Amino acid sequence: MKTLNVIFMTLLVLSFTYFISQFYRTSLGILSNEMSTEFNLNPEQIGRLGGIFFLSFALVQIPIGILLDRFNAKSIIIGFLIVIYCGTLMFPVATNYNTLLLARALQGIGCGVCLMGPLVIISKLAPKSKFALYSGVVMGLGGLGGLAATYPFNFLIEIHGWRISFLLTSFFILLNLITIILFSKRIPLKSANNISLNLQAFANIIKNKNFLYMLPMSVFGYSSFAFLLTLWGSKYLSIVQSYDSNFISISLMIMALSWTIGSISFGFLENKLKKKKIIVLTSAVFLALLIFILSFLEGAEKEIILVIFLLIGFTGAFTLVLISHYRSLFDEEIIGKVLTTANLFNFSGVFFVQWLIGFVLFKLESYFELSAKINFAIAFSCVPLFLIISCYFYMKTNEK
Repeated sequence: MKTLNVIFMTLLVLSFTYFISQFYRTSLGILSNEMSTEFNLNPEQIGRLGGIFFLSFALVQIPIGILLDRFNAKSIIIGFLIVIYCGTLMFPVATNYNTLLLARALQGIGCGVCLMGPLVIISKLAPKSKFALYSGVVMGLGGLGGLAATYPFNFLIEIHGWRISFLLTSFFILLNLITIILFSKRIPLKSANNISLNLQAFANIIKNKNFLYMLPMSVFGYSSFAFLLTLWGSKYLSIVQSYDSNFISISLMIMALSWTIGSISFGFLENKLKKKKIIVLTSAVFLALLIFILSFLEGAEKEIILVIFLLIGFTGAFTLVLISHYRSLFDEEIIGKVLTTANLFNFSGVFFVQWLIGFVLFKLESYFELSAKINFAIAFSCVPLFLIISCYFYMKTNEK
């Protein structure tokens, strides 16, 4: 019973860490329209601003993998939370586009450990059979950060303005730091200083046939959901469907909440069925179909939008099973390197999709006299195409 209580408390603390990451990666989705107006940003620039968080997040994954395998994961998490705090203080005082980019990059770097750190701790505390279940709990509860960054954050902005509201969110980070420091002695995880850097492990991971077949799904699986929640969903609802900020924030909140429920559900489903490939492939195809339908909707009723956003949010959580698939293929000694290497491609994919949509929209606006609805339909329809191609390669993987 004592062990179960420690695991339960550990999962709560780790969930709060992931809450921080989910909040800041999602927050720009609510702010994107205000950023575009105040800083006079074109679609390519807003896409780059949204994507820089995920690019910087991706680029630190390899160093984080080395650190997590070599040192105490709790200490690494504390250090990176301080980096998030610095970026969070810089963003609301920015007066130009370059400062915004730097602030978001710092947040991306810091948030790079907020899921991988907890997953490494879980992999060292729990058997492989419970990894998806415990990871689902952390991702589900932590996913509430994405929910907090939608309607509640928009409500705060309407009262205090976006700058003060963003500054107030820094208290999330301070509270998380205090929680980890106070609770850290109860997390039974020792430092791993005896583990060598073992850089050859990265080469062995990349050369693994199953790993290579899974990479396209890593690149386009999570990004097929995240590009809507974290940036382009609000622009789409505002420009194409002509909805106000209140409904936009509610739609994104529904998506974030359903992702949270989906994360927990997929964790239980994988733990019950033990059929990772079937779950991933079925979910990816369904997600591709939903995005394709969304791309060509015109004058949709609010109820239809809410249902589609709810389904996209729930189905987009299938990438939890993909993480579990990676976990099942490699030994615990290098699991930090495995998960962070996979996450490098995962979040590079979000950067690429966010930037690509902005680039396509900007070029279509610049060279063709098409309506905004057609421009968005063309840009958005690229996403399900990439996702279906990813399914082809993923079908070639083994589960063990």
